Amino acid sequence: MNPIKILIVEDEQLVADDLRETLEYLGYNVSALVASGEEAILIAENLQPDLVLMDIRLKGEMDGIEASLEIQSRLNLPVVYLTANADRATLERAKISQPFGYILKPFDERILATTIEIALSRHQAEIGVKKALVAAKTNQQIAESKSQIKSQHFYMAAHEFRNRLTTIQLSTEMLKAYGDRMSEQRKQNHINGIDSATHSLTNLLENILTLGRSESNSFVFNPIPIDVVTFCAEIAESLRLTLKDKYKVSFFADAESCIVYLDEQLLWHLLNNLLSNAVKYSSKGSTVSLSLTCEENSVCFQVTDQGIGIPAESQAKLFEPFQRASNVGTIPGSGLGLAIVKRCVDLHKGTIHLDSTLGKGTSFVVRLPLKVDSVSV
Repeated sequence: MNPIKILIVEDEQLVADDLRETLEYLGYNVSALVASGEEAILIAENLQPDLVLMDIRLKGEMDGIEASLEIQSRLNLPVVYLTANADRATLERAKISQPFGYILKPFDERILATTIEIALSRHQAEIGVKKALVAAKTNQQIAESKSQIKSQHFYMAAHEFRNRLTTIQLSTEMLKAYGDRMSEQRKQNHINGIDSATHSLTNLLENILTLGRSESNSFVFNPIPIDVVTFCAEIAESLRLTLKDKYKVSFFADAESCIVYLDEQLLWHLLNNLLSNAVKYSSKGSTVSLSLTCEENSVCFQVTDQGIGIPAESQAKLFEPFQRASNVGTIPGSGLGLAIVKRCVDLHKGTIHLDSTLGKGTSFVVRLPLKVDSVSV
C-alpha cells in the first residue's frame, strides 16, 4: 500500500519542519510544505494529496478557513485544521467549513496520528456512500422518482448527523488532551457544546423516525376524543417554562372546551414543530403565539411569530424533507420539522397555509376536521 500523502500548510517554518519530521516518522509521505492559502490551493490541485493539514491563521489575503473551503469545493479533499488559537470565535468559523478534524499547537504525536486516521476513514466512508449512490443510478437508468428522493434524503440525513458528531468529537478530543490546562469556563463551553449537539442529534433522530413511521404502510392513524383547548394550553405552558423569560409565549382560545377526534401523538408533533420553528427563527424577547378557534366543521390552529420571515421563492418547497428557507443563515436545523407537520396535517385530511413577511414574521394556519376515521396508512 502506498503511503498516505499529506500537504502541510503552515507559515511558521520551524513548526512546519517539526510537523513534517513527525509525520514522516509516523509513516506518512509529506507531499509539500506551503505557507499561504493561495499556494495551498495550487499545490493541492497539482499533487492531489490524500489529506491537507491546514493552519488557520496564514499570512496573506486568504486564511486557512477560506483556503479549506476552496479546496473542499474544488477537490473534495479532507482538511484537518492546525492552529494555536482555540478561542470560541475561531471554532465557530472553523465548524462552518466542516473540517475533518482540529489539532491544537503544540501538537501531540498520538493525537495527531489519531486525528489523521479518523479523518481519512471518514472521508473514505463518504466517498463510498457517493460511489454507491452513483452506481445505483448507473445500474438503474430510469430510476423511480420516489426512490431517488429517498436516496437523497438518506445522504442529507447522514450529512446532518456528521455535522453534529464532528462537534461532539472535537470538544471531546480537546477536553481529553487539554482539559487539565483549560479554564473552568472553557471546559463548560465544550461541555455545553457536547450537550447541545447531543440534544440536536436526539431531536434529529426522533424527527427522522417520526417521518419514517408516518410514511410507513404499517402506520396506524388513531384519532381519539381530545379537548384541544386543554391540550394546547398545556403545550403553551410547557414551552413557556422551557423558554423562561427569553421569549413571550401567548395562548388564546375562543372557547373554554372543544372536543375533537384527533391523533394525539401526531397533534403533539404538529404543534411542537410549528412552535419550535417559531422560537428558532425569532429574536429573543419577541412573542410567539398559539391561537385556537373551534369552527362548525373544523378546528383551526394558528402559530405566529415575529421572526425573520420566509422568502416567497422558498415557500413552494418548504414542506418537503430537508428543505430550508434561503435566509436561515447559520441558524441550525435539519429541514424536517415542516415536512413532519405537513404529513400530520395530511393524515388528518386537513389543510395548512402560511402567511409571511420578511423581517416581520410568519403565521401558519392549520385546519383539521372535527372527526376523521381510524385508518392504517
